[in-house]
Amino acid sequence: MEYFDTTFWAFFFEVALWITIVAFFAINWRENKKLLSWQSFSWQKLCAYLAITITGAFSIHYAMGWLNVVIFPNNELFDKATGSGFLYSAIIVFFTAITPAVFEELGFRGYLMQSLLKISDKQQAIYVTAFLFAILHLQIVGLVWLLPLAVFLGYIRIKENTLWYGISIHFAFNLTACIFQLF
Repeated sequence: MEYFDTTFWAFFFEVALWITIVAFFAINWRENKKLLSWQSFSWQKLCAYLAITITGAFSIHYAMGWLNVVIFPNNELFDKATGSGFLYSAIIVFFTAITPAVFEELGFRGYLMQSLLKISDKQQAIYVTAFLFAILHLQIVGLVWLLPLAVFLGYIRIKENTLWYGISIHFAFNLTACIFQLF
């Protein structure tokens, strides 16, 4: 029964966070709605960004796996996921790949970066949002790869002036992590 209480509250706070992010993004809807357009979409660019992302995700997976074994040689926390079946996999992908890609991009590269661009230059906005993104994940060792990923996402957001490339990149990165965890 305790499991369901924990799961309920985790889901409740997750949904509350989604609503908060959307509300903040909507506050400046006139400015932010342009970030949801994909006027200069390019399959070549998207494929190149995704190739960089997936290569980085593979490199990070193996490097962090090695580091975890070195730092925590007897720790079982780094084993593969214990559930099975399509529903379990779908839930993992939904909460690990889809929702973070959408809502973290809306929050960090959408609302926060757009707000920072009013008071700072582009480079400062990229670095501040990257730092906050990395710190929010509460992973000290993860800062090694979270910070460069967040800088890359911020750079793409500024360069392309849309959130869609970043959402796609973020999704691909997290999906790669899901695949490693599930298989």
